[in-house]
Amino acid sequence: MSATEPKPFRTTDGTAWDAQVLEGQDRGHYMQSDAWARTREESPWRGLRDVVPVPAEGRELPIQLFERTAPLAGRIIFLPRVSGITPAAVDAITARAKAYPKRWFGLKMETFQAETPELVEAFERNGWVPAASSQYQHAVAVDLTGTLDEVAARFKKRARNSYRAAENKFGVTVTKVEMTPENEAEMHRLIGETKVRSGGYFRHPEYFQRIWDVYKTVGQGHFYVAHYEGEVQSMAFVIRFGDTAWYKDAGSIRENAKIFAPYLMQWKIMQDLHEQGVTLYELANIPDPASWETSDIKGLYTFKTAWAPEPVRYMPTYELPLTGRYALWAKAGRWLRAVYTRRTGDAWF
Repeated sequence: MSATEPKPFRTTDGTAWDAQVLEGQDRGHYMQSDAWARTREESPWRGLRDVVPVPAEGRELPIQLFERTAPLAGRIIFLPRVSGITPAAVDAITARAKAYPKRWFGLKMETFQAETPELVEAFERNGWVPAASSQYQHAVAVDLTGTLDEVAARFKKRARNSYRAAENKFGVTVTKVEMTPENEAEMHRLIGETKVRSGGYFRHPEYFQRIWDVYKTVGQGHFYVAHYEGEVQSMAFVIRFGDTAWYKDAGSIRENAKIFAPYLMQWKIMQDLHEQGVTLYELANIPDPASWETSDIKGLYTFKTAWAPEPVRYMPTYELPLTGRYALWAKAGRWLRAVYTRRTGDAWF
């Protein structure tokens, strides 16, 4: 690697990479982990890694990148859910990317940090442009620090009332279960029911299965299931990376909504994560708080916001043009991605 042309590299030591990310990124996201790279091995995306010097802060920032060919424009680099970003880090990543080989026409980055004016300004003054997000911008993050009583005290009253009723009044039970083929089949069934009921977009079953296969192998993913009168009510797949966990996939039945099984399932998941030393549990996507009442998923907003005082607004997505070919992507990229999804049923990113 020359000093004038840094090149992202590939590594096979996943354990060392994970340790580097967890040390170098503040609350590293699972999409920056070795396991996530393994989930993408059979996709059009090729995993790469780089370690970016941030001289102004005397540190190095490890980042996981993915590249693929975009029709017409050439190759693009995607940095999913990077954390540990400061204005100085934006300066460093920009300079690093501009020195990459010219086969890449642009770089897209999604940041796993709350939006701040200082970071927005840093992206904009470095020439980054706003771009369509592949991940959600609004979420609920549950603080699991302190005792369990202190954790529960931060919930809204409806959360505590609901999970207590589920357990004490209705007899709902929640257990962590092995990720066996039988349990995976049940999870697929519940996700399918949820997809039909909601009418929303869901990835292919093969996409879910690939993630489950990898994460159960490395021990960073687990299933939880809620039962009522011997029948499965809902299931959840939770990923842990470092001291953070994510509510990744879920499915449920429509019946028995008044027994509050999802509330008890989340509380039991949090108790288990707390025992493992997890300090933050992210409940994933919610609608924009400014317009949630008109959203198709307003029920999710009501449910998830019961667990934290305020939702999180993550940084917007940005792209950095690296060559003149970026103009083709900026003009036709949205259309090309839509055509790809119609043809394959899968998301481009």
